[in-house]
Amino acid sequence: MLGLLPKRRSLLRQRLTATEVRATGARVSTPGYLEVLRRRPAYRRIWLGSVVSLAGDWFTLIALYSLLNEYAGSGEAVGLMLLVRFLPAALLGPVAGVVADRFPRRVIMMTCDIVRALVVLGFLLVRQPSDVWIVYALTFVQMTAAAFFDPAEQAAIASTVERDELVTANTLQGITWSAMLGFGAVAGGATAAAFGRDAAFFVNALTYLGSAAFVRGAAVPFTARARPATWSATLGLDDLREGITRLRADPIVRRTIWVKTAWAIPGGGALLLYAMLGERVFAPGGKGEAGIGVLLGMRGVGAFLGPLVARRLGGDTPAFLERAIGIGFIVTAAFWVAFAFSPSLPVAAVMLACAHLGISTQWVFSSSLLSMQVEDSMRGRIYAVDFMSYMLMLGLSSWLAGRVLDATNLGPRVMMASLSGVLLVTATIWWLLGRASATPVGVESARGDA
Repeated sequence: MLGLLPKRRSLLRQRLTATEVRATGARVSTPGYLEVLRRRPAYRRIWLGSVVSLAGDWFTLIALYSLLNEYAGSGEAVGLMLLVRFLPAALLGPVAGVVADRFPRRVIMMTCDIVRALVVLGFLLVRQPSDVWIVYALTFVQMTAAAFFDPAEQAAIASTVERDELVTANTLQGITWSAMLGFGAVAGGATAAAFGRDAAFFVNALTYLGSAAFVRGAAVPFTARARPATWSATLGLDDLREGITRLRADPIVRRTIWVKTAWAIPGGGALLLYAMLGERVFAPGGKGEAGIGVLLGMRGVGAFLGPLVARRLGGDTPAFLERAIGIGFIVTAAFWVAFAFSPSLPVAAVMLACAHLGISTQWVFSSSLLSMQVEDSMRGRIYAVDFMSYMLMLGLSSWLAGRVLDATNLGPRVMMASLSGVLLVTATIWWLLGRASATPVGVESARGDA
């Protein structure tokens, strides 16, 4: 644990410099999005891979919503599918993190893309209610590949840009996810409605192969670490223990990880209710796929604008990132209530977009803070814990919401509004964690026994 002190003191000096800049009122020049893409070819190829694969993801997800509503017809069936989607990251997060720090991240991402391309074609086998089990089995395999892909990608991004470009790169990834959500959800819903679900699955498979092709040409830095010739080192147990020690020693990192988890506790149920409301309440002309597509598309619009607007208002300093995360909780809770009781699909879509202004800002800014707080050799494991906690809570929340929706008379509107209260509770925990750390905002503790 004492070996962490030099690195943490270095981070402290970097953060104190940012604090001094704020105290003098000076504005820090931040690199632009096009500038980073132009200067960093490896990051540019990773980003291009994200553009195509993220769009395709939504084609499949909307097609699966429609398939389960047709063949199973229950909220619990959709909730179980979401639980299965989130479960691999929760179960395999620590292993995925060790892999991301031990093997070339470019190879990990390419392999996962190819596996996912093959898996989504398997959904074509689902033709009747008795085949629904295939959805759950293939979804688990697809998301197992994603569980290894995500921490490798996040760690690769941080290693292909400079420190002053971290927030720019993370923001660009966040708005790309949002833009592709907006495009993919609307296009996926329209494609499934016009050409059938099979077309959506084919499109997604092609996008994964396109992502693998882009990543193949990315020069992602990787340095193999010397390890002792022991079984525990060979199996990655030493790396796992090192990651756990790192988390136990750093309350600031633990609090940053809580940001995504705090949203996910009610957020999994919210994702289920977005689909239920789009299918049952806001379906234009009785077309459930179109209702879901519009809601998820506007969710993407809000998620696209959130970090862009927030960054324009406050910049990239750790102190502002923290403040924006806190404001994001309040914005999301308020607009979830407005969304729940919207009188029509257009109003509901706008309210959902506003809610995701806060959610996307939290996601991007918490990822950026982790990039600043954690050294490259440890990032895969820390990002994996971040994803693991987030996915576990999303899965449990979506499954529980489906059970409650089927077993009670609350209805999706009342349930949606009630999740706002849950979010405020988890946000309060995040705030209390900050007070308990007794560390000034934006400055990492340098105590060796923290």
